Amino acid sequence: MKTLERKYSSSERIIAKAKFSAWVYISPVIVALVLGGIIAALWLFGGKIEGLFGVANAPKYLTEQNLRWALLAAAGVVLISVLLVSLKLYSKELIVTEDKIVYREGIASVHNVVIPLKEVRILESHQTGFQRMFGIGTITIISDAEKPYTIKGVKSADRFSRRIVRQMSEVRRAQESTRFVLKLS
Repeated sequence: MKTLERKYSSSERIIAKAKFSAWVYISPVIVALVLGGIIAALWLFGGKIEGLFGVANAPKYLTEQNLRWALLAAAGVVLISVLLVSLKLYSKELIVTEDKIVYREGIASVHNVVIPLKEVRILESHQTGFQRMFGIGTITIISDAEKPYTIKGVKSADRFSRRIVRQMSEVRRAQESTRFVLKLS
């Protein structure tokens, strides 16, 4: 979407931009495989399955025409889930400017989070074994706010969190150097 990039690049320098993983498409693929497998099994063994329930001869309910409709419905479910996942992936943005972390998500209903770097207390990156294989992870930001903020599906989450920590140290170093101490003797 690049909304944050357009918004902040004219007024502030963007230090880092996160990329989100396309592995979110794994759930629609699993749904497609399960539905396709069920329909294929029904197609192949429809007569035998109906025979178990007392329907003799040719299939009465699991006909070729009914299974075609079921296959069409399953394809519709998979396409809708792929569309929803694509919109969700496309609608996420995470950038780090010189003094803040900005996260935006949503298309019609937009959720923005701005966290000043000087208020960040702990930055965690978490990867399961599966996420580690594919280079994605979850970043949790613990700040002065009431609850931590979690951002899922970030590519190279560990590397991105290290970049945030470097920027946090630069912000704190700059803040300390601007302080002056008045000594009275």
